[in-house]
This record gives sequence, C-alpha cells and structure tokens, in this order.
Amino acid sequence: MKHNITIFLIILGTIVLVSSCSATKYVDEGKLLLHQNTIEINTQKKHKENVSPYIIQRPNSKILGQPVSLFFYDMGNKNYEKKWDDKILKYKDSAHFFTQLFSLKQSIGYANFRKNLNKWVFENGEAPVILDVKKTRKTVQNLKLYYIYQGYFKTKVSYTIDTLSHKKAKITYHITTKKPYVIDTIKYRIQSPVLDSLFQLSKSKSFLKEGVRFQRDNFEKEATRLTTFFRNSGVYHFSKYAINFKDIDSLNPNNKTNVLLDIADRVIDNGDSISYLPYKIAYIEKVKVYTDYSYLKREQYVQDSLSYAGVDFYAYDKLAYKPKSLRKSIFINPGDRFSDANTELTRQHLRNLNNFKVIRINYEEIASNRLIAHILLTPKKRYGAKLELEATHSNQKPLGVSGKISFKNNNTFRGNEIFQVSLQGSFLNSVEFETEKKFFNAWELGVDASFKVPQFVLPFNTEHLVHNRMSPKTAFTLGTSLQKNIGLDKQRFTGIIEYKWQANKKANHTIELLNAQYIKNLNINSFFSVYSSEFRKLESIQQDYFPAETLTISNALDFIDLALSDTSFETNQAEAYKTIQNIEKRYRIITEDILVPAITYQFIYNTQKNYKDTDFSYYRLRFVSSGLLSSLIAKKSVLDVPRQILGTNIAQYLKLDLEYRRHWNMNTTNTLAFRSSFGIAIPYGNSNSIPFSRSYFAGGPNDIRAWRIYELGPGSEHSGLEFNVGNLKLLSSLEYRFNIISSFKGALFVDAGNIWDLSNSDLTAASAKFNSIQSLKNIAVGTGLGIRYDFSFLVFRADLGFKTYEPYLTTGSKWLQNYNIKNSVLNIGINYPF
Repeated sequence: MKHNITIFLIILGTIVLVSSCSATKYVDEGKLLLHQNTIEINTQKKHKENVSPYIIQRPNSKILGQPVSLFFYDMGNKNYEKKWDDKILKYKDSAHFFTQLFSLKQSIGYANFRKNLNKWVFENGEAPVILDVKKTRKTVQNLKLYYIYQGYFKTKVSYTIDTLSHKKAKITYHITTKKPYVIDTIKYRIQSPVLDSLFQLSKSKSFLKEGVRFQRDNFEKEATRLTTFFRNSGVYHFSKYAINFKDIDSLNPNNKTNVLLDIADRVIDNGDSISYLPYKIAYIEKVKVYTDYSYLKREQYVQDSLSYAGVDFYAYDKLAYKPKSLRKSIFINPGDRFSDANTELTRQHLRNLNNFKVIRINYEEIASNRLIAHILLTPKKRYGAKLELEATHSNQKPLGVSGKISFKNNNTFRGNEIFQVSLQGSFLNSVEFETEKKFFNAWELGVDASFKVPQFVLPFNTEHLVHNRMSPKTAFTLGTSLQKNIGLDKQRFTGIIEYKWQANKKANHTIELLNAQYIKNLNINSFFSVYSSEFRKLESIQQDYFPAETLTISNALDFIDLALSDTSFETNQAEAYKTIQNIEKRYRIITEDILVPAITYQFIYNTQKNYKDTDFSYYRLRFVSSGLLSSLIAKKSVLDVPRQILGTNIAQYLKLDLEYRRHWNMNTTNTLAFRSSFGIAIPYGNSNSIPFSRSYFAGGPNDIRAWRIYELGPGSEHSGLEFNVGNLKLLSSLEYRFNIISSFKGALFVDAGNIWDLSNSDLTAASAKFNSIQSLKNIAVGTGLGIRYDFSFLVFRADLGFKTYEPYLTTGSKWLQNYNIKNSVLNIGINYPF
C-alpha cells in the first residue's frame, strides 16, 4: 500500500508542477499560440463530420483539457547547452564552491546530467504550436477540396482568427456547403472487347449508382474494384491508371452531373512512337521454383531439378525440399489465367511455412499473353537457437526473472516441418515463502518439444473439407514443468494434438483433438501453510468448540476428520460444521491429482488488418469437452469411485467461452477499447466440480483491476480466502487510451464483472450461487487510471484500480465506500489487457 501512496503523490505532484507552468513561455512577442480550432458547417458548430485530418495546423495535444506535453516542454531551458557548458567551465576552477564540495569529476558529471535532462525534456515534450496563417489558408483549400469531393461543388470556406489572452488565439473555419450534386447518367466507353466483356459480368457490383450523391471515394473504390477484378481475371498488363472518369459537370444549375467511365486500349511505348493494343488475357505457360535462391547464386547453373504436378523445382545445390510438400503452397498453375490473388496467396502460404526468409515471385512474358512464373525462395538456416529473457510480475508472483532457450530444426524431414525443443525457467520472489533467506525463493522449470507439419496429419483425406488455400497445419506437443514454492508445488505433463486452418483473412479455426494434462501436487502437506486463512478458520472453531483438542498445521486433517465424525457437533453447531465441510472440500479440490483429457474447438474472427490498425472488431468462441472419450475406456471398479486411468481421476466437464472486443480509433493517438466475455463450465459424470486450474477467477492485471487475482467473488461472498473460484463468469471492460508524452501513454478504465457457482451443493452459500437474473446485482465495478510505456516491441503497463461498487458489503451503500488510495490495487503488466 505504501507503493500505491508513493505513486499517487508522484502523479499529484507532477500534475501540480506542470499546471503551474506557463503555456506561452516559449511564444515570442508578436506570435500567438494556437489554442483551439473550431469547425462551423452551415452556421452549426455541432455536426457529425470528422474533418480533422484535413486541418494542417492543430493545437498542442491535451489530456483532460490541459496541454500536458506542452507544459512538459516548458519545464526545460532552451539555452541549456550554453548554460551548462558555462557551468562546466566554472567547475574547472578549483576555487569554485561546488568543485571544493565535490570532486571535479562529480561536478562535471552533475552538469552533464542536467544538460542531458534538459535535452530529454525538449525531445520528449511538445513545442508550442505557433499560429501560421499560411497553414491556415492551406487548410481552407483542403476543406474546400474535401467537400467538393463529397459532391458539394459550390462549397465556400473562410476563416476568422480570435485573439485570446496570454498570447493565445483560436481559429474558426466557416464552411457553407449548399446542395450536393447527384449522379444523373452513367455512360461507358471501353475500347478492348475483353475488358468490356469482363466489365459486363461485374457491372452490378459497381460503386457508382445513378441518382446517388457524387462522392469521390466511390470513384476510387470503383477504380480499385475494376483493377482487381481485371487482373484477377487474367489481364496481366492492366493498371488502375488506365481508368478515367470524364464529363463531370460541376456548373450544372440542376445539381446533377453525368459520368463517363472511359478505359482506352493499352499504351505501347515504342521509343520514338506510341501505339495502342487491345488488352488480352494472359495465361501461365510454366511455373519455376528455385528452392535455394540467393543474389550471389543467380548467375550459376542449377545442379538439381524435378517436375511435380506441372511445376518445375530447381536447386543450385541439391533439392532439400520435397516437391509434393511445396506444391501444396503454390496456387499458380500452368494453363491458368494470370491472377494477382493467386500470386499473393502463394506468397502468403510460402511465408507461413516459416522455412524461408525471402520470397519473391516474378513474371516473365515469353510470348504474346504467355507468362513464366519465377518463384525465388531463400531458405532460413536449417538449425537455429533463440534465447529470450524477461522480467515478470503478478499478484501471485511479485517479482521474477524468466528465460527461455529454444532449439529449432527447420525442414526436418524435407517436408517443411519444424521441430523445436524449448527449455524455460523462472526464478521468483514469492510472498508465500517469505521465511526463505534467498531473494529468489521460488522457481519453475519446464521443457517441451513440438513438431509442426504444414498439412493435416490424419488417416483420411480432408482436402474436400479444408482446402490447401486455408493453410491447414498440424502440431504435436509434449511437455512437462515443475514448480517449487508456488502454491503447493506442482508437476505437469502435457500432450497436445492440434489442427489449425484459416478460412479467410479474418476467420481462424483450431481443433485440439487432444489436449491432455496430468497435474500432480508435490507438497500437499503445506496446504494449511500456503492457504493460511483456512487454518485460521479451523483455529477459531477449535478454540470455540474443541478446546481440549490440540490443533497444528501438521494435524489439521486429523482435526477435520474428528470434527466431521462428531454427530453432536453436526447437530448443535450446523454453521461451524458446514464451514469445516467447505474447508475439507476446498482441500480436496486443490490437492487432487487430476487428469484432464480435453477436446477443444476455437473460432476467432478478427477484422484487424495489422498491428497498427486500432479500429477493429474481434470475436472468439472456445468450447472444451473433457473426459468424454477417455472415460469410456477407463475402468470403474467400485460403484462410488470415479473412473480412473493409472490410478488418477479423470476430469469430466463441458466449458464454453465467448469474447467480444471492439476498438475505436478516436483520432491519430487516442483509442477507445471495449471487451465483454462470458464463460461457463459444467461438471458431469465423473466430476462434481471443475479442476482448480480450469476454474474461473476474478481480479488481476488483465481482469477486474480493482481487485487482486482470486480476491473477488463468487457472487456477494467475501470470504477472505487466498483463492476464490467459480464456474460461471461475466466480465466487461471499457478503456480510453491516450498519448501523454512521446512513448508514455495513459488510460482511464472501467471494469465490471464477477464469478458465480452453479452447483446445487448445500455446502455452497446462496450468496455465491447464480440463481436468476437477480444475481446480476452482484456484478462488481472497478475504475481507475493507468500509465504505459511503449517500447515498440512491448508495452510496460501500470494500472491503479479503485473499488467502485462492492457487491459483498452488508451495510450502507455498496458504491464508493472504499474508493481511496488505501484500498486501491496497483497492477503491473506487459502489453495491453485486451
């Protein structure tokens, strides 16, 4: 909590400091700081149009209405170089007080530090935006052109500059649009018969419609659509620049204009003259694949070659790849029409093999409308190693260092397979074992081996179900890990058989035909030491009802057996008896060795184009069935004993997770992000509960950040236990992300959700169960703020969460009762929470 107060004071002090700075400190006399831009459209200041991208000069960025980056810049001294260079000269005088107090080296070091600090302030702050009338006039031109492109041909734009106090000014742009023009009649003039025939096939998909408002974007879309369609239909020489839109009349008093779509024949430059040829459809004559291409080898003769399924494979040394395997990633076929789509699909599939560092695809025209496709592949090194190190932090593992070293064998069996062995380890400072003298008093070690194949490995053909175009992949994984001083110490053995395919650019499917994990607890005798709240409850009951008995951590289980076998205690002290039953139940769930043989299916639909895209939607569905098939072959020797394999209980449950995310790009630097998820897990058959490691929890850096991990729920329960889990979960988050200074980002967030128990067990409190829609009143709400630093390859995140609505409070209002620094939670994380 001391750390939380320190951070709060730093934030508060920074706000006070920067707010005291003058925003016009570095605004020269006679100049004006641009304080505000206002857009007025048809005398209305409130409108839906977003024309900010067309405004050349914008005020300094603001956070909560304050130009923090500008304040930060103003904290510096523009003459810092001369000032501190002069200081260094003075420090070199041995009689100088500072030099006498410190050494010359320390004095110069201090001066250089201040000098570099000033330099950093100016580089990371934001200089004042001085109003520039030339840029204002250019903005007027941009705005006028924008509205003309929207069909408002008679648009007029002007501006006024209002001088404010303290060398500040605001600009108001006045836009008068008048009535928009609509497209009256569309005519077509396409010279090449081939293009005209293709156009008629796709005419109904045109973005240009008669009677619709003129919009330049639709003309751009139509040109792009036709270019893509023509080139994917085999017209190799066609380019977007061959398309012209003519006869547009911006002076028609009826606010209508005709449009002529004109596509001339192909232009041939003969050097001293120009000729025209009709566009033709080009066909692939040959496909040549060079499997070990490099720039240095390009003039050498190939030493090995082989033809397979119409494609010629070459190597400057020896063919290292099975042609059959590579052929599945090549969608350019002899005899087919040329197609940009097939070219890009081939490039993407070859890239996804992760065996080649450079992929080039060129076309050579050998005769009229006849092409040879040259696919040049530069392979990665066959053997490689990679070392990764990172710092870790979570509520369970406060501070640690983790590392991973991987050994990779590319093209293992000449079929583009990848075999990889990874060793990973973590050394942690666990608060659960603070008595240990060593700082890193906990550790985790693991090893896993994976074998990835770029096709489905099944005893039957699946190409009619999942075509090669969908990038089918198979991965086999075996691994084990060992934990020490983390919880009860565990050893895990994992085996996975996974199938993946990509239906299109946005939709991905994953089936884990087997995801089996055996979890063995190695230190169950430490249960009451690690989960001390359970032991404290037993102590309280022992002191109140069994004063003659001795209770220690080592004999806690014997005491539980004694209490549960006491019929008088059960009858007369039902509530205390139930508490012990709950403790015994939780002990059994946590310490149970379990086999989880699951089959999973996951579907992801993601509209994000690339990592820079901040305006997208994301959907995820994941379904898990554990123990369905394995329980059929497992023996059940005793009526009331669960089915087992090698003496270990089989976990049987069904689990469904749904998640939706939406990100909105508010402007060039700010983003609004939303996440909502639902999860439910139902035990059946062999199991009465969900395995602890597969249960839902609430709280933590990526969840409801106002509560620590495992702290919240279930329902309106507030047990004070070290762990709280359930088998139903609801979670929603809304986060506004904004730029502060340079790589420093900020966030304001709201998290809401909880977990519940769906069992009918009498041991579960009614307040922990989800009984009806009324249970939604137990949704907890947390709000807070965060600061992030973007390293470009990862984001370091610190979020401070405040308890806003606490469903477990029994007296007074449940809102804002503990909304303070003392009860806040500081979350440290890597990358964004969603």
